[in-house]
Amino acid sequence: MKKYLLLIEDSELWEKFKDSNEKDINTEIIKLIENKVKKGKKNA
Repeated sequence: MKKYLLLIEDSELWEKFKDSNEKDINTEIIKLIENKVKKGKKNA
């Protein structure tokens, strides 16, 4: 498994994102990436 570092420059936006999560941060980020990839394939 590869690990990646995520840098967030907007700390206020990051706090809102963290507060809105129902699961752990990694799971939520993976879900966002999967949704983006699926949408990208539909537009290709």
